[in-house]
Amino acid sequence: MSEQDDWRLASARSIKGAVLKWSRYRQPRPAWDHDHCVACWAKFAEFEGPDIQHEGYATLDEYNWVCAVCFRELKEVLDWKLASPDSA
Repeated sequence: MSEQDDWRLASARSIKGAVLKWSRYRQPRPAWDHDHCVACWAKFAEFEGPDIQHEGYATLDEYNWVCAVCFRELKEVLDWKLASPDSA
């Protein structure tokens, strides 16, 4: 699949150039129990279920999440950077 044909880029471009860190997903508040990969919409949650992601790449504020597959496949075209280990 060429870069132009990758359907995931449409929404993932919203965090082009972002600094991401590997994190365990934590529910931000009681009424917000899951998030989705900004590219493929894989589900991140603390609860168990089919295809639930428990870890992935998150922006430093943990508002946007990217699954490991999308990070690996899209990091260069979207210029994603890994946070240094001491980043909060």
